[in-house]
Amino acid sequence: MRLAIDGMKMTSTVTVFVKLYATLTKYAGVIIMEEPMQVDVPEGSTLSDLYTRLRIPDDEVKTAFVNSAMQPPEYELRDGDHVGIFPPVGGGAC
Repeated sequence: MRLAIDGMKMTSTVTVFVKLYATLTKYAGVIIMEEPMQVDVPEGSTLSDLYTRLRIPDDEVKTAFVNSAMQPPEYELRDGDHVGIFPPVGGGAC
């Protein structure tokens, strides 16, 4: 956890490491995401807050894993969490 100055007040932040997959990589400005990006969020932020911070619409997220375990959008992020975010997968019979 770190303290950050936001205007004239100090806020606590946590750092998470985020990797976007498939069509979501466009929100990181890349085609293939080889390394996770480091993102600082206010302490108490949830996965849903992270999606908003990254400008990813809720309907474009199917599943998120935090430290290799699937978590709901309400999961509260902790300092050092590794987050993988996946879109819905399409396909079907030919």
